[in-house]
Order: sequence, then structure tokens, then C-alpha cells
Amino acid sequence: MTTMEISAHVCNFCDAVASFFKQTLKNWQYARQMEANRRVAADLVHLGFHQQKEYDYILMKMNDKTNEEYNK
Repeated sequence: MTTMEISAHVCNFCDAVASFFKQTLKNWQYARQMEANRRVAADLVHLGFHQQKEYDYILMKMNDKTNEEYNK
């Protein structure tokens, strides 16, 4: 193997590792956002905002916006 072939294999490995960690971070952020949506929806219902709309409706709308953002 030449130095160029070894460098290509190392770069492919580094790219795979970087891709894995990027996807892991994105999944972690997504999960945290969904949890925040649940908390905010519960707080809004508890405080009486949104003209007493149901918790499920508020959460669904917030989750739809989150899904749009993360699926770009």
C-alpha cells in the first residue's frame, strides 16, 4: 500500500466517525426539543393560554414545526 492509499482509507474512516457523531448529536437535539415541546405545551394549558385548546393539539402543532425544522 502506498501512502496515498493509506491516507484514503484513514479519511474514509474519519468521515464515517464524523458522520456518526453528527447524526448522534442531531438525534440528541431532536429528542431534547421534543421534551421541551411537551413541557411547554403542558405549561401553556396549565396557564390557560390558547383558549383552553387541548394539550394534544398544542403538542402536535409544536412537534410538526420541529419535524419540519429537523427534516430540512
